[in-house]
Amino acid sequence: MKPVLAKWEEMTGHKVTLESGPVSGNEMITKYAPAFQSGVSPVDVMSDADDSGPSFYRAGWMEPLDEVIPQETWDDFPESFKQQIEVWHSFNGKRYRVPHEFAIGYTFYRKDWFDERKIEPPKTWDEVIAIGKEFTNPPVFGTMEALIKPALAFVYMAYLTAQSGGNVFEFDDATAQAFQFAYDLIHTHKIMPETTLSMDYTQQNEEYMKDHVAFMRQWPFFWDVARGNKNWYQEGRAEITLPPAGPAGAKSWWGGWGFSVPKFAPNKAEALDLIAFITNNENAPILAKGQSWFVMPRKSIMAVMGNEGLAVYMQRYAEANVPSPRPFHPKVAEAQSVVDDVASLYLTKQISLAEAMKQGKERIAALG
Repeated sequence: MKPVLAKWEEMTGHKVTLESGPVSGNEMITKYAPAFQSGVSPVDVMSDADDSGPSFYRAGWMEPLDEVIPQETWDDFPESFKQQIEVWHSFNGKRYRVPHEFAIGYTFYRKDWFDERKIEPPKTWDEVIAIGKEFTNPPVFGTMEALIKPALAFVYMAYLTAQSGGNVFEFDDATAQAFQFAYDLIHTHKIMPETTLSMDYTQQNEEYMKDHVAFMRQWPFFWDVARGNKNWYQEGRAEITLPPAGPAGAKSWWGGWGFSVPKFAPNKAEALDLIAFITNNENAPILAKGQSWFVMPRKSIMAVMGNEGLAVYMQRYAEANVPSPRPFHPKVAEAQSVVDDVASLYLTKQISLAEAMKQGKERIAALG
């Protein structure tokens, strides 16, 4: 960020001090909520997570950005971002956070294996099953996912529910369809190992790089993880394709972090000017070139980086309308835990699908 901040400092005569912050939404709440409750803020501008941002807006602790962020900045985001911005970055018709990170589950696959067999990666749920069976020969499996609690079972169930067209927090019919599909991958068709139920992302990635997986959903960090494994990586071993389409299409939910200004910022006027500056269409590509955390499929960024590495697939996903809004609940952490618990019970055969949907609805309703 330093080159962009230096320009702003020269223009305004103000000095910016960078401070490291929490790495999760829960940690954001733990660190900043007590100060905000007291009507003070230790920072002027903050990078805030999906898991904490909405709680801060709803408590009245963030400053609206409508008057300082110009429309041309919002227009720089792809059309598929609009619903996400309205749900996760806004409250009561006002916007409080500008996205600067784009975290989405990509479909990685062994292009070298697929090329050898002269087949294409799966484009539908039916093809996931058919093609998965072709590759499954333990210890090799068609696909793999990390489903350990906490949080990771929710991630995958929300991913499948985006493809089925449901709302995972409503435990509706489409959610049941997604749960059933996950169950069938593991228990009926056996193209995903049961060990996935106790697996984290590091273990999932290790299995892939042991040549035990044909295709899988994974976060963007695997792009660098795979290519950083110099002893294993070769071109074609960790390529990206569009996600398979469920009943609602080829979807993958996305989320991320964004810039906000606390209502109690000690230098609020300057903070609002700074946030407008660092997020404008001129500076967004500079930040993206300097740090992958700032790479997003904004038009200004893709004009500069659209032919480079992961940005190629980021743009392809945006153009194919793959990004689906992250499922929202006012008590998002608690709601995600409900999905985690119920999905784990169902996928380990401790309860039936009907009981899973019943328990899910009742527990979400109890959150209020």
